[in-house]
Amino acid sequence: MKALGMIEVYSFTTALYVADVAAKAADVKIIAFDRNRPFAPGFPVPLIMVVKMEGDISAVEAAVEAAVNYAKSKNRYIVHHIIPRPAETVEKMAYLLDINRDKYNKKLPKSFLGIDTPQKKAQSDEALGILEIDGLVAAIEGLDSMLKAADVRLVHNEKRLGGRLVTVVVAGSVSAVDASVEAGENAASPLGKVYGREVIANPHEELLKFIDM
Repeated sequence: MKALGMIEVYSFTTALYVADVAAKAADVKIIAFDRNRPFAPGFPVPLIMVVKMEGDISAVEAAVEAAVNYAKSKNRYIVHHIIPRPAETVEKMAYLLDINRDKYNKKLPKSFLGIDTPQKKAQSDEALGILEIDGLVAAIEGLDSMLKAADVRLVHNEKRLGGRLVTVVVAGSVSAVDASVEAGENAASPLGKVYGREVIANPHEELLKFIDM
């Protein structure tokens, strides 16, 4: 590994968008998402995620800078760091993947270390819609409204990352995903706080490898 870049942010929604921003900004490989549950009240989101990437030092610097700028714009930034030529044991730890504990994507490995992942391209007009909600009841109500509101399909969910948060990810055309996320947020809000909502148009292959499209 030539360089390891890390950025720590609040919420899984932010982490997914940060990964996409980083991969689009420079030639880096997104290698893992890791988590750390906040231990004190008053945090903006009860879940901390780390996005880890590797590549040439200049590429990692550019990717991390773009990711930091986005996270700061959403008030979800915590810290970032870059390690040139990390030691072998650090490299192995960097690849540890702490998402998909529910095995929604049956093909997702526990680590991408030493694995050449085939690129997964979205359709030219396809987007991902992300909704991160406090509570399973609210999340199910939100997802039901998302799927009924527009022609989208569920491609990923996370409900064991911590903080009672449930994240659902749908895919479809940009207009359909926009309508779906808006409907899901409106339906879920009376039942649980919505901590994250995003629409990612033309998601990068480095993000899609973590999602069963």
